[in-house]
Amino acid sequence: MTLFRCARCGFVSGAPERGELPVDHYRSYYEVEQPAAPEGRYHEWLERAESLVEKGRLLEVGAGNGGFVKAAIARGWQVDATEISDSALELLRATGARVLAGDLRDAGVHEATYDLVASLEVVEHLSDPAAHLRELARITRPGGVLLITTPNFAGLSRKLFGMRWRVVDPEHLGYFEVGTLRHALRDAGFAAVTVRTRTLDVTTWRASLRRGARPRFDRYAAAAARERVETSGLLRFAKRAVNGSLGLTGLGDALLAWAVR
Repeated sequence: MTLFRCARCGFVSGAPERGELPVDHYRSYYEVEQPAAPEGRYHEWLERAESLVEKGRLLEVGAGNGGFVKAAIARGWQVDATEISDSALELLRATGARVLAGDLRDAGVHEATYDLVASLEVVEHLSDPAAHLRELARITRPGGVLLITTPNFAGLSRKLFGMRWRVVDPEHLGYFEVGTLRHALRDAGFAAVTVRTRTLDVTTWRASLRRGARPRFDRYAAAAARERVETSGLLRFAKRAVNGSLGLTGLGDALLAWAVR
């Protein structure tokens, strides 16, 4: 696999000659049993959103099996969700959200509709992330907020593993860093933009040390580790300290951005 870095803006692209994977590639993503959703993390993010904007209409783009959607509904948000994977639609509808099956570009969403828009681990799959961000800005009302997450190409795991980092994959067509994501969000039409890094891909590190091969992410092991942390006060404190350090150094493996329209 070859990566390309833009000499002008620094954005890293995966396979621009191929474009996006067909929808069929994602159609069966959720047919197997999924690990528990990181509910604590979702409620933490929603609490932050509620400090920025009043509860109202929320759209999650690429909502998967509905973990974030369920957390938002439980907190009193009116939730819509998009998803291209047929295997997730039944799970999403069971949450009580209004489900828009298919791509956001085909959903016919009116301008300035939502108080909060969430795009979690979606933008890296797109061949034209700038167009995606412009669409998110269009459907967010003035004063509304965007929450977006995506891997950090400048994170510690990528620096350690290079092209062997499990996130560097043909499925991912674009790789952001703090500066490139901040710049892209401002270009899309968002005003106040905050981008920080967080978390380390610890389960992948352990797998690499054990096998000495390309690191592989075990989502069930990651969910189990997350549960151990959330049920221990000491581990929760350590997690906050680590994430604080990663945010200051920019070495976290994930980017978390808040942007006000």
